[in-house]
Amino acid sequence: MSLLQPRPLAENSGLAFPGERIDPAFGVPAKLAAQMLGSRNPHGKPNADVLRETVSAPGVQRLLRGWQIDFPQEMSEPEAALYEYPFQHLIRTINRRHGRWWFNQHARPALRAALARHDRYLASPLGAEPPGFVWLDATLLPDSSLVVVARDDDFTHGVLLSHLFALWWREYHSRRTPAFACESFPFPWPPGTLLSALTAAQEEQRHALARAARSGEVAAIDPAVAAAYSWPAGLDDAELLERLRALHLQRVG
Repeated sequence: MSLLQPRPLAENSGLAFPGERIDPAFGVPAKLAAQMLGSRNPHGKPNADVLRETVSAPGVQRLLRGWQIDFPQEMSEPEAALYEYPFQHLIRTINRRHGRWWFNQHARPALRAALARHDRYLASPLGAEPPGFVWLDATLLPDSSLVVVARDDDFTHGVLLSHLFALWWREYHSRRTPAFACESFPFPWPPGTLLSALTAAQEEQRHALARAARSGEVAAIDPAVAAAYSWPAGLDDAELLERLRALHLQRVG
């Protein structure tokens, strides 16, 4: 990581998040989760209300799915107890019960709200070098082994797949601050820019990069990203980083 730290960009606010820590006491294996999902409750509501499928990256080459009991923050203990199978399971797995013991204290409301606005999102294992952003269904809750970008467009995916972003990630990514590289990275234009505000050239560049990312044309991604910045293709790494840092300074000011 470079000693010259950039700062998070306001225009990237709400873009990137670390995943949630999964409490082992709340985790359930797939077979048990299936049993819970198939059981009935006194009030007739399904246990799907309080179970959430999770995804983790035990290694940088594969993703692993799991399940956790996930009572909403606003649910009282008597209300939670009506979901009998999950509630009784927690009673057995949590030895010392105090306060709002049935509620997942590690829930990240901002992350969940951001994912709820999309059908899919981008995630990469924290230890990946270069980063390996892939699409995940928004119903999957990412754990703390992943960093998340809450966008659903192929253009953003293309930027994150590029050598340009990999350079920034290599310089500024850290497990201690997992979302920082994404929070500080200067995209070709601010992520919140309305499509109607793009110039004709930017629209063309956006479509070209989105097509390359969507079709897996790896060789086309870097030239398309360079064009989106209006930079010549073929710049060396030192020049690319210098241009990114200069653009970051313009945006942060």
